Amino acid sequence: MPSLKYLAVLWIALMFYALSSLLVGAMGLFAYKQLNEEKEKQIANLHRLQILNEEFTGIKNSLVNDNDTIYLHARELGYGDGGERFIRIAGLNGKQKNRVSAGELFLPVEPEYVSDKTLRIISIAIALSMTLCIGIVDLLRFVKNP
Repeated sequence: MPSLKYLAVLWIALMFYALSSLLVGAMGLFAYKQLNEEKEKQIANLHRLQILNEEFTGIKNSLVNDNDTIYLHARELGYGDGGERFIRIAGLNGKQKNRVSAGELFLPVEPEYVSDKTLRIISIAIALSMTLCIGIVDLLRFVKNP
């Protein structure tokens, strides 16, 4: 029966390693949750980009097909008709142009996790410390009752 205690230590160390890998390991639930949140951010960004694409496609089509739209945009940029003259007043920048954003850049974030090597070291340390404690208890019993 004394060897059963030492097998239990091995079993406990293996269970600690398995459970910690399942929870905080590279393929664990915590990393999976972070990746899922990242996926949702990317999907939302993709949706915003699709909306912007539709808006820009409409603007492009109106510029290609409608001369009045081209004329209005040229006016905003400071161009005029052939016989027109402009008077520029120093210190006035004119009408502020509304710049449309082409979307945001979302870089993927690496999930945080505890490395497999660290989990193995912790499991071995647990097994060694439990084995040491059991060995000390067995030694004290042996010394007490020879």
